[in-house]
Amino acid sequence: MRVLLVGRSLLLRERVRNVLHGAGHELWTAEDTLAAVQAQAQHPDVILIAQERPAEACAALSSSTRPGGSRLVVLSPIEEDAEVARDAGAVFLGLPFDDAELLVTLALATRIRKRILLCDDSTLIHRHTVPILSEAGYEVCSALDGAEGLERCLELRPDLVITDIDMPRLDGYALCQALKARFPHLPVVICSALGEPQDMERGFDAGADDYLIKPAHPEELLYRVQLLLGAGRELPTRERLLVVDDSPAVRHLVAESMRRQGFSVLTAADGEAGLLAARTERPDLIITDYDMPRMTGFEMVHALRQDPRTRDIPVLMLTARSSRRDQAQMRAVGLTAFLVKPFSVDRCVATVERILAECRLRAYKAASRLYISDATVRAAEEAARSEDPFAVRASEQHVAVLFSDISGFTGLAARHSPREVVELLNAYFDVMCPVIRQERGDIDKFIGDAIMAVFDDLPDDPAALRAVRAGLRMQQALARWNSEHGTELGMRVGINTGTVVRGDIGSRYVRREYTVIGDVVNRAQRYESSAPVGGVLISESTYQVVREQVRCEPRAGVRLKGVPEPVTAYLALELPPGGSP
Repeated sequence: MRVLLVGRSLLLRERVRNVLHGAGHELWTAEDTLAAVQAQAQHPDVILIAQERPAEACAALSSSTRPGGSRLVVLSPIEEDAEVARDAGAVFLGLPFDDAELLVTLALATRIRKRILLCDDSTLIHRHTVPILSEAGYEVCSALDGAEGLERCLELRPDLVITDIDMPRLDGYALCQALKARFPHLPVVICSALGEPQDMERGFDAGADDYLIKPAHPEELLYRVQLLLGAGRELPTRERLLVVDDSPAVRHLVAESMRRQGFSVLTAADGEAGLLAARTERPDLIITDYDMPRMTGFEMVHALRQDPRTRDIPVLMLTARSSRRDQAQMRAVGLTAFLVKPFSVDRCVATVERILAECRLRAYKAASRLYISDATVRAAEEAARSEDPFAVRASEQHVAVLFSDISGFTGLAARHSPREVVELLNAYFDVMCPVIRQERGDIDKFIGDAIMAVFDDLPDDPAALRAVRAGLRMQQALARWNSEHGTELGMRVGINTGTVVRGDIGSRYVRREYTVIGDVVNRAQRYESSAPVGGVLISESTYQVVREQVRCEPRAGVRLKGVPEPVTAYLALELPPGGSP
């Protein structure tokens, strides 16, 4: 290994030289950063920085090194320089050190992939988390309890540890304490279902660098890991916070603690200034004192909730008021959460993280409802409640399947720009989808301009009848839409009824759909292809359910693609009496 030492201490140079030469490594030295930049032409594998202001040296050497080149190690007797090293993506080694520590540190610095130890007694957590970390480029090793985790740390020297709390032999708190006693600069993340403030405080008291509440969102987990492993400068800024307090000391303390977590932070000196900043800057969360001049925190929250632009911004109140009446008053005005003074900075950070995580989850669920079917939402919720969220489900169910498709869409798309096609399609879907939902159908998927919908049998309304009503009403809605917009779109609809396989289709761990498959589905699409433009063609099984309520015209000898023998289909013509929209 080729090592460059940057520093003026002759004693340190001699010490490092003896250790490295004894291990067969090559060393040369530079007295300052400028000389080190020039020496980088020798392409060292590791640069040891042992001088004042290591942040400046790291910045200069990082910017001048070739991509994938020299790894940096900060040597310092100052504990705070460990954070400087972490921010720069460097490894830290405290002075003084023994020979073995220096050699291990060099090995850590030149490790191609960062190594993470996941310590949890749940095999499900390992099956879920290991792929997430591995796909992000990390080397992952596992331990099934705290005692094994400690042994593996001593053996493997990971770059970061993620641990649960409730584990046999040695719990996460004790593991964290033991690791910090042996490796004070090893980042430890507690990831636990224990999410009460006292649990978080105990975790930080044990030495944890971060605390996540299960189930941890993959993006949030990776962000925290990258932040602790020194990739913070390359990460996008996190949410924007507004800190409102008339005390400069408290305002600075809270703001800086949040900036250290990667948040963008704005500040205001009183409630009136805070209200103005909230209206103009639209922060993702507000942290405010209660007692302030010009406008109290309570009055500010009340004003925020009256303004449509700010009513949904979560607010964390810092207050010495803790009576039952005060708490009821804060809930009544719409406060999200409060911390009673005096409070620890770690508890404040943990509360902010919890509030934002809940906000992200609500926003994700609301947005995802537009992208996945109702049946998939229910299936996902059931999977989340089950003991094994990765289990694959499948069952036979009796349903009606509807396919609709625009006639001549390929030619239509060729005559318009992509943006015009998308706008036209979305306007068309805005008309069709509500009709399906009114008949309590589930929109399973869109396939280009086609819609696939599934109807379940209901006690008071068979699936087949609701599907036929939906198909006929879709044709009527399209005729009205064409008349209103001066368009001439045509649509085919096909419906088939029978037993399908319904369940999880796709990868067990990566991406899956909750959908229906089988011959009934395939034939429903074939009936749509064989339907006349403007018509609703239904199968024999569908006709047998609706024949007393829907006037139909038989079509003998219909040939379905992939079906060797011709079939008898029926063209649905008229809704049941009183069924017209």
